[in-house]
Amino acid sequence: MSGFGKPDAAAVTPRQLGAAASPCTRLGTLSQLDPGVGLRRQIGGCHAVIGGAMIGLEGAGSSAGLTRRFAEPDHFASALLGGEFDYVPVREAPFAATLRVLQVGDMVVQQADTSGHVVRGGVSPGMAVLMLYQQAARHPARLNGTEVASTEAVLAVGGAEITGFNPQPLSWGALALPLPMLEELAELAPPQLRLRGELSVLSLPPERSARLAGVVAAASTMAESLPAGLSSPACATGLAMALREEVAAALTTQAGIRSRPRAVAAALRLVRAAEDFMQARLARPIYTEELCAALGVSARRLHDAFHAALGMSPHAYLKSRRLLLARRALRGRGDSPELVKSVALDHGFWHLRHFARDYRALFGELPSETLASA
Repeated sequence: MSGFGKPDAAAVTPRQLGAAASPCTRLGTLSQLDPGVGLRRQIGGCHAVIGGAMIGLEGAGSSAGLTRRFAEPDHFASALLGGEFDYVPVREAPFAATLRVLQVGDMVVQQADTSGHVVRGGVSPGMAVLMLYQQAARHPARLNGTEVASTEAVLAVGGAEITGFNPQPLSWGALALPLPMLEELAELAPPQLRLRGELSVLSLPPERSARLAGVVAAASTMAESLPAGLSSPACATGLAMALREEVAAALTTQAGIRSRPRAVAAALRLVRAAEDFMQARLARPIYTEELCAALGVSARRLHDAFHAALGMSPHAYLKSRRLLLARRALRGRGDSPELVKSVALDHGFWHLRHFARDYRALFGELPSETLASA
């Protein structure tokens, strides 16, 4: 699937981001990053730049390190900026993700390509995140129980909770910015777009959606492909202005807000209650019957809520979660031939051959291989 790094003909290209100067003069000073310093510390100190509301990138980076690839959902989740998130892989395909990051003044552009997953988390207080999706029309992304089309945008304001289900590989772009900047840029937007703690799905005019996706695409392309431009301060000014203008143009009275049916809102509350219950018990597997008893609902109601909010059954989600917990256990223990069997049984997998098959389908390796590399 093509990502935001390849905008269509209607989108904004790197050459269009500024005036007559070359695209290589349209970026900030990220080429001066020290290869020996963690990227969290190198992105201009995002904690200070954006009021301490950012969650930084981990690991070593260089001027070419603005792009990182992940095989572990936990590592990918911890690298995302603008909030705290938890990823659970789904479907019979190993988890994989690529993340491109560029800081532009007080804004951070992120573009990612990910395999199928469930995500839960929230936007940091004092922040706002504007997200754009690209995906096949047959399998739209589902966010907070609402299917999001590729021509729509999602605006999540500080404190907003996010529960998403993306059944197929997905490309997305996001722009994280301080809340005061959003309030300034959204001066002409409907008042409900500026409510703290809210998430809105925005229907944008096709041309406006293409331009917004294009400027995010151009930023991620330049971050990955034009590192020489990162040495020019003039570049950051041009790109920052282009981003501000496109965000302001998108958040006007032309942006329609998609309403969410009451039934979906109720289902989402139930799924979040289930997630809270599981989050408080990360050390052990949870089963459908236990969830129903804890939440005081029938199996049918729980099943319907998960399908409405996530597009999958509680059983399928809980199985993926148990496999992820098993992987964490294997990665955190020493090498022992009996450990794989012990971990499998501890997490409710009684048939070891089926456990190994499902584990390999989700993570691309056998449990024994995970244990050997721990």
